[in-house]
Amino acid sequence: MRTKKFISVGLLAAGLALSSMGAVSADSTPPPNAKSPTAYAAQLAAYKLALIEYRVTIAVNAINYRIALEKYQADWQATLTKYEAPYKTALAQYQTLQTAYLAKLAPIAAIRKSALDKADADFLAAIAKATTTAQKNLALSARATAMTTANSAYKAAAAAIGAAPVKPVKPAELTKPAAPVKQASPVQPTPPAKTGANKK
Repeated sequence: MRTKKFISVGLLAAGLALSSMGAVSADSTPPPNAKSPTAYAAQLAAYKLALIEYRVTIAVNAINYRIALEKYQADWQATLTKYEAPYKTALAQYQTLQTAYLAKLAPIAAIRKSALDKADADFLAAIAKATTTAQKNLALSARATAMTTANSAYKAAAAAIGAAPVKPVKPAELTKPAAPVKQASPVQPTPPAKTGANKK
């Protein structure tokens, strides 16, 4: 009877000991969501690599955009220069001819102005002396005749030097092509969160 009692007590003590060991083992196991130092270090290393790639992509995109923009501007300027070249050449020729034409026309215009100035002066002098309506009408008629003569002489002399040069017509504006567009920025990587033992 004593033997059976000792055996029962021994089995009970062994069971309690095993139960305590299981409880200790369970308490020392990290929760499922906790990150071990090794896992965090791996994630941090991956984040640093991703961050470098992110910065490289940003720099490459900026360089490519600058190169594309410079080429776009150079190409557009070259196209515009070629397109406007004939007009600018014609305009320069016109300006040269116009200068020569005006130089020939200047003395003719000066003679006309002198004749008109004399007609006005003669008219004012005649009016100052006129005492009758007939005298005033005569002064008006004389002025009109002098003006007609001056203008006719001017037109004849101007026609003799030839027609005035014709200014070239400016071509229609070119439609500017669309400028290059900046590439969309990549998504910046997010650093791993520190939890538990990793918070230091």
